[in-house]
Amino acid sequence: MQEVSADNAPVSKVKLPWHRTVVGKVAIFMLLGVVFAYLMGAMLGFTMVERSARDQWGREAQVNAQIVSATIRRIYTSVAVRTDSTGQVNQLVSARPIGDEDSVLSTGFSPIDVLALASAQTRRNVWLFAREANGSITPVADAFNSEVGEIVFPDTPEVPNSLSAKEFYVGFARIGDEDHFISSLPITTPQGDLHGLVVSSIGLKSELYQVHRDLILKVVASLGVVLLATALLVSMLMNQLFKPVPRLIRALTHIAHNQTEHRTPYTQRSDEIGCMAQAIEALRKKVEEREHLLEVKEQALRYQHLAHHDDLTKLPNRVQFNDALQEAVSQVPHGTSFNVMIFDLDRFKAVNDTLGHAAGDALLVEASQRVQGLLEENDLVARLGGDEFSIIQQANRDALAKANRLAHQLVEVLQEPFAIDGHDVSIGVSVGIALAPRDGTSSHTLLRSADVALYTAKAMGRGRYAVFSPGMTMGAEHHDR
Repeated sequence: MQEVSADNAPVSKVKLPWHRTVVGKVAIFMLLGVVFAYLMGAMLGFTMVERSARDQWGREAQVNAQIVSATIRRIYTSVAVRTDSTGQVNQLVSARPIGDEDSVLSTGFSPIDVLALASAQTRRNVWLFAREANGSITPVADAFNSEVGEIVFPDTPEVPNSLSAKEFYVGFARIGDEDHFISSLPITTPQGDLHGLVVSSIGLKSELYQVHRDLILKVVASLGVVLLATALLVSMLMNQLFKPVPRLIRALTHIAHNQTEHRTPYTQRSDEIGCMAQAIEALRKKVEEREHLLEVKEQALRYQHLAHHDDLTKLPNRVQFNDALQEAVSQVPHGTSFNVMIFDLDRFKAVNDTLGHAAGDALLVEASQRVQGLLEENDLVARLGGDEFSIIQQANRDALAKANRLAHQLVEVLQEPFAIDGHDVSIGVSVGIALAPRDGTSSHTLLRSADVALYTAKAMGRGRYAVFSPGMTMGAEHHDR
């Protein structure tokens, strides 16, 4: 069903998918631009937030290290510190290990008590690790008096050795089964040998990144709102700007389907849309003219085919056969040789009279198909009329042998019964053969020679073939050589 517009051009109700329309593509492009800009801004914001958070976490961890070192020095008065240029404590120096039995006896504080004092100020857990004789770092105690696990720094797949643990470290590390943001303060001898580590946490990794997750959810929700609003605005704008485009597309679709009877809309406009419409209208007229020319050409080809082909068997007719024979004869002076065969079907009239003309036509069609199956690529078979056929056989070598072989095949294949309208029909064929240029150098002479040979074959009893020889005449009885 079609609608009719004000300018009488039909409007198809078949619509393109939204994403394939100009409006859709422009909208998608703009939405992608918005998404890209938004994501770039979000990524930049996340990077800034991440960097700011890292800096804040690092400063907090350094403050915790100062608090822990001060707490330990109040208890263990013999402990000294090393600092960097900014005054940040980055190493505790003690001649004796901290937290062993001797330190407990001398101070009256167990390692858990000392760590608990530090934890009370940092409000986070504090751990003490000792270096064993084999160089491994093992847990000693923590402020919460829980089961302490091994510490694994992110840059080492296993427990760090004494050399890597000597460095003051701020960042993420795994303690037991949990990831913490820590400050790791090494405890060394005055000579620089490692006694152990004091580690303080500012929080679990999952807790610290909870803010990031909340921020991501808010960004995604905001992006959805922005995209929805942008899509609505873009669709409204594009619909107003490109309203004529769908109708022009439908006009082009009609032209593509050879529906050229309707004029193109918007040709009266003077803007770009009008220029496009005028171009489409010019195309419509050209297509209309082309279709008319194609119809004329097809009709001419159809008439030409009918003029040169038999309507029943679709074989070339007498006109085309004569043209082909003239062409073949013209090549004889250049050394070309060929054979001309004329044959007709024996007992065909009896089939026509007994079973009717429809059966006779079916017999002619099937017989022509059998003959075509015997020919080589450059050979030609034509129906001259009635049950009479003729063949031009190319034979540049052994012309007589090729003629005998093809004629023998014709006799054999056409003697086989035909199934016509439920009846088994048996016929035969008589073939007359003339060799060019031996038996003539003109089409008239060759046809006459082949015709004489055909009468000779019939005189010998039909179902035979005969090759022309100079002694043959019409109606004379000759023996096949």
